[in-house]
Amino acid sequence: MALGVGPGTIVADLGPGAGHFTLELARAVAPDGVVYALEADRTRLEELGRVAGENGLTTLRTVLVARDRLTIPEPVDLLFVSATYHHLRNPADYFAAVRSFLRPGGRVAILESRREGLLARWLGRHAYPPGRIRKEMARAGFELKVTHDLVRGYWFGVFEARPRQAG
Repeated sequence: MALGVGPGTIVADLGPGAGHFTLELARAVAPDGVVYALEADRTRLEELGRVAGENGLTTLRTVLVARDRLTIPEPVDLLFVSATYHHLRNPADYFAAVRSFLRPGGRVAILESRREGLLARWLGRHAYPPGRIRKEMARAGFELKVTHDLVRGYWFGVFEARPRQAG
Protein backbone atom coordinates (compact mmCIF):
# COMPACT_ATOMS: atom_id res chain seq x y z
CA MET A 1 0.00 0.00 0.00
CA ALA A 2 1.38 3.43 -0.96
CA LEU A 3 0.55 4.74 2.51
CA GLY A 4 2.67 2.23 4.42
CA VAL A 5 -0.31 1.24 6.56
CA GLY A 6 -0.26 -2.15 8.24
CA PRO A 7 -1.29 -4.03 11.38
CA GLY A 8 -1.23 -1.79 14.44
CA THR A 9 -1.28 1.51 12.54
CA ILE A 10 -3.58 4.25 13.86
CA VAL A 11 -5.28 6.14 11.03
CA ALA A 12 -7.84 8.93 10.79
CA ASP A 13 -9.86 9.31 7.59
CA LEU A 14 -11.18 12.86 7.28
CA GLY A 15 -14.42 13.03 5.30
CA PRO A 16 -14.72 9.34 4.41
CA GLY A 17 -17.90 9.72 2.36
CA ALA A 18 -19.23 6.26 1.51
CA GLY A 19 -16.09 4.77 3.03
CA HIS A 20 -14.38 3.00 0.15
CA PHE A 21 -10.89 3.95 1.36
CA THR A 22 -11.95 3.82 5.01
CA LEU A 23 -12.98 0.18 4.82
CA GLU A 24 -9.76 -0.76 3.01
CA LEU A 25 -7.72 1.06 5.65
CA ALA A 26 -9.66 -0.71 8.43
CA ARG A 27 -8.75 -4.06 6.85
CA ALA A 28 -5.10 -3.04 6.47
CA VAL A 29 -4.61 -2.08 10.15
CA ALA A 30 -6.21 -5.27 11.54
CA PRO A 31 -6.03 -6.93 13.93
CA ASP A 32 -4.78 -4.35 16.44
CA GLY A 33 -4.83 -0.99 14.62
CA VAL A 34 -7.61 1.57 14.54
CA VAL A 35 -9.18 3.68 11.81
CA TYR A 36 -11.17 6.72 12.92
CA ALA A 37 -13.76 7.82 10.35
CA LEU A 38 -14.05 11.59 10.95
CA GLU A 39 -17.23 12.97 9.43
CA ALA A 40 -19.49 15.99 10.00
CA ASP A 41 -22.54 14.14 8.66
CA ARG A 42 -24.09 11.86 11.31
CA THR A 43 -26.12 9.88 8.75
CA ARG A 44 -23.00 9.01 6.73
CA LEU A 45 -21.24 7.90 9.91
CA GLU A 46 -24.13 5.67 10.93
CA GLU A 47 -24.20 4.06 7.48
CA LEU A 48 -20.43 3.56 7.47
CA GLY A 49 -20.59 1.96 10.91
CA ARG A 50 -23.34 -0.37 9.73
CA VAL A 51 -21.35 -1.43 6.64
CA ALA A 52 -18.22 -2.01 8.76
CA GLY A 53 -20.24 -4.21 11.10
CA GLU A 54 -21.72 -6.19 8.22
CA ASN A 55 -18.17 -6.81 6.98
CA GLY A 56 -16.88 -7.86 10.40
CA LEU A 57 -14.50 -4.90 10.66
CA THR A 58 -13.75 -4.28 14.32
CA THR A 59 -10.98 -1.75 13.73
CA LEU A 60 -13.26 1.09 12.55
CA ARG A 61 -14.44 3.82 14.93
CA THR A 62 -16.79 6.58 13.79
CA VAL A 63 -16.30 10.11 15.14
CA LEU A 64 -18.65 13.05 14.54
CA VAL A 65 -16.53 16.18 13.98
CA ALA A 66 -17.16 19.88 13.41
CA ARG A 67 -16.54 21.20 9.90
CA ASP A 68 -14.12 23.90 11.05
CA ARG A 69 -11.82 22.03 13.45
CA LEU A 70 -10.45 18.57 13.90
CA THR A 71 -11.02 16.25 16.83
CA ILE A 72 -9.42 12.81 17.03
CA PRO A 73 -9.68 10.59 20.12
CA GLU A 74 -5.91 9.90 20.10
CA PRO A 75 -2.83 10.87 18.09
CA VAL A 76 -2.56 9.06 14.75
CA ASP A 77 0.18 7.76 12.48
CA LEU A 78 -1.68 8.93 9.38
CA LEU A 79 -4.40 11.44 8.57
CA PHE A 80 -5.93 10.47 5.22
CA VAL A 81 -7.82 13.23 3.38
CA SER A 82 -9.59 12.08 0.21
CA ALA A 83 -11.65 14.53 -1.86
CA THR A 84 -12.20 16.62 1.26
CA TYR A 85 -9.44 19.25 1.18
CA HIS A 86 -11.50 21.55 -1.06
CA HIS A 87 -14.24 21.72 1.63
CA LEU A 88 -11.95 23.29 4.24
CA ARG A 89 -12.38 27.04 4.68
CA ASN A 90 -8.84 27.87 5.77
CA PRO A 91 -6.64 24.84 5.06
CA ALA A 92 -3.34 26.34 6.31
CA ASP A 93 -4.78 27.10 9.76
CA TYR A 94 -6.70 23.81 9.84
CA PHE A 95 -3.60 21.72 9.14
CA ALA A 96 -1.40 23.78 11.48
CA ALA A 97 -3.76 22.57 14.24
CA VAL A 98 -3.62 19.00 12.86
CA ARG A 99 0.03 18.75 13.87
CA SER A 100 -0.98 18.22 17.51
CA PHE A 101 -2.99 15.13 16.49
CA LEU A 102 -0.07 13.36 14.80
CA ARG A 103 2.18 10.85 16.52
CA PRO A 104 5.95 11.33 16.09
CA GLY A 105 6.69 10.66 12.42
CA GLY A 106 2.98 11.01 11.61
CA ARG A 107 1.94 11.90 8.10
CA VAL A 108 -0.91 13.55 6.21
CA ALA A 109 -1.93 12.03 2.87
CA ILE A 110 -4.07 14.16 0.57
CA LEU A 111 -5.90 12.82 -2.48
CA GLU A 112 -7.63 15.63 -4.35
CA SER A 113 -8.97 16.24 -7.86
CA ARG A 114 -6.43 18.13 -9.97
CA ARG A 115 -9.03 20.41 -11.54
CA GLU A 116 -7.77 19.47 -15.00
CA GLY A 117 -9.70 18.72 -18.16
CA LEU A 118 -13.22 19.61 -19.26
CA LEU A 119 -15.10 17.58 -16.64
CA ALA A 120 -13.01 19.06 -13.84
CA ARG A 121 -13.87 22.56 -15.05
CA TRP A 122 -17.56 21.73 -14.67
CA LEU A 123 -16.93 20.26 -11.23
CA GLY A 124 -14.40 22.95 -10.31
CA ARG A 125 -15.61 23.55 -6.78
CA HIS A 126 -14.87 19.89 -6.01
CA ALA A 127 -11.20 20.21 -6.88
CA TYR A 128 -8.11 22.03 -5.72
CA PRO A 129 -4.87 22.93 -7.53
CA PRO A 130 -1.90 20.82 -6.32
CA GLY A 131 0.41 23.84 -6.19
CA ARG A 132 -1.95 25.59 -3.83
CA ILE A 133 -2.16 22.51 -1.59
CA ARG A 134 1.64 22.38 -1.41
CA LYS A 135 1.86 26.09 -0.48
CA GLU A 136 -0.86 25.89 2.18
CA MET A 137 0.60 22.73 3.71
CA ALA A 138 4.04 24.41 3.83
CA ARG A 139 2.46 27.39 5.66
CA ALA A 140 0.90 24.87 8.08
CA GLY A 141 4.35 23.46 8.85
CA PHE A 142 4.43 20.41 6.59
CA GLU A 143 6.91 19.17 4.02
CA LEU A 144 5.86 17.23 0.93
CA LYS A 145 7.65 13.88 1.05
CA VAL A 146 6.27 11.99 -1.94
CA THR A 147 3.60 12.12 -4.60
CA HIS A 148 1.91 9.17 -6.27
CA ASP A 149 0.06 8.92 -9.56
CA LEU A 150 -2.50 6.32 -8.49
CA VAL A 151 -5.88 7.70 -9.51
CA ARG A 152 -6.37 9.37 -12.90
CA GLY A 153 -7.31 13.03 -12.57
CA TYR A 154 -6.26 13.21 -8.93
CA TRP A 155 -3.18 14.51 -7.18
CA PHE A 156 -1.93 12.43 -4.25
CA GLY A 157 0.70 13.78 -1.89
CA VAL A 158 2.08 12.62 1.45
CA PHE A 159 3.32 15.24 3.93
CA GLU A 160 5.28 15.11 7.17
CA ALA A 161 5.34 17.79 9.83
CA ARG A 162 8.54 19.84 9.87
CA PRO A 163 10.19 20.06 13.31
CA ARG A 164 8.85 23.00 15.30
CA GLN A 165 11.16 26.00 15.60
CA ALA A 166 12.46 26.67 19.09
CA GLY A 167 11.95 30.12 20.46
